Amino acid sequence: MSLFDSEKLQSAQKANLDLLQQISGKVFESVEQLSQLQFKALRASSGDQFDSLRKLLSVRDPQAFAELQASFSQPGAQAERLLEFNREVYDLISSTQSDIAKLAERQVEAGAKQVQELVEVIAKNAPAGAEPAVAVLKSALESAGSVYDSAQKAAKQAAEIAENGIAAAASAAGQATREASKAASGSRK
Repeated sequence: MSLFDSEKLQSAQKANLDLLQQISGKVFESVEQLSQLQFKALRASSGDQFDSLRKLLSVRDPQAFAELQASFSQPGAQAERLLEFNREVYDLISSTQSDIAKLAERQVEAGAKQVQELVEVIAKNAPAGAEPAVAVLKSALESAGSVYDSAQKAAKQAAEIAENGIAAAASAAGQATREASKAASGSRK
C-alpha cells in the first residue's frame, strides 16, 4: 500500500496551479488599476497645464499677469491632488496585498490539512513500535501549525499598525497642507 495517493498529489498540484493563476490575475488587475490611476493623474495634470497656458496667453496687462502668477503659486490644490493620488495608490496596494494573503492563507490551510491526513495514514500504517516516532511527527506538525498561527497574527498586527501609521501621516499631511494654503492666501491679502 502506498502512502502517497497519486490522485491527491495531482489534486494538490492543480490547487497550486489555480492559486498561482488567481494571484497572477490579481496582480495583473492591480497593475491595470494602477495604470488607470496614473493615466487619470496625467490627464488631469495635462489639462491643468493647458488651462494655465491659455490663461497666460490671455493676459493683457502687468496687473493681470501678477494675479495670474499669484494663482500659480498656490500649492494647496496640487498638494491635495498628490495626497489623493497617493491615498488611492496605497488603497490599491493594500487591497491587492490583502487579497493575495487571503488566497495564500486558504492554500496553506488546505496544505496543512493534507499533511495532517498524511500523518494519519502514516500512523495507521506504521509498524509496531513506531508509535514514539509518529508521536514526534504529530507533535512537530502541531508545533509548526502553532508557529504559523503566531506568525500570521503578528503579520496582521504589523500590517494594521503600518496602515494606521500611514493613515495618520496622510491625515496630518493633509491638515498641514490646508493650513499652509490658508496661511499663504491670508498673507497675500
